[in-house]
Amino acid sequence: MGNLFFKSKDIIVIALILTVAAILYACIEYTGKEGKTAEILLNNEVIKTLELSEDAVYSPEDFPHVVFEVREGKVRFRESDCPDKICVNTGFIYKQGQTAVCLPNKLVLRITGNDVDTVL
Repeated sequence: MGNLFFKSKDIIVIALILTVAAILYACIEYTGKEGKTAEILLNNEVIKTLELSEDAVYSPEDFPHVVFEVREGKVRFRESDCPDKICVNTGFIYKQGQTAVCLPNKLVLRITGNDVDTVL
């Protein structure tokens, strides 16, 4: 009766596949953060561009109670003086085209820049 478990060749193939997958994941994670930016818009005009490669906290001059946070290639409304806090509850955004909006303050946070689409 044959062995029902993995043979040594099967283990080598599985280890090789896992290694390649880990390398691809690391490459995608690294390149996904490079060159990506976020724009803060007021009345559909860009008032600030944030680099997502650098952790930072920013508050627009005219909105001292609105705070944006950039961390680990993602950005969010960290604080806002609006009553419903939908913008704050949106959390971090990081994919190109994603937005978070604070309607009472007429502020839009939008991901722009280079985003790498990978097809395997």
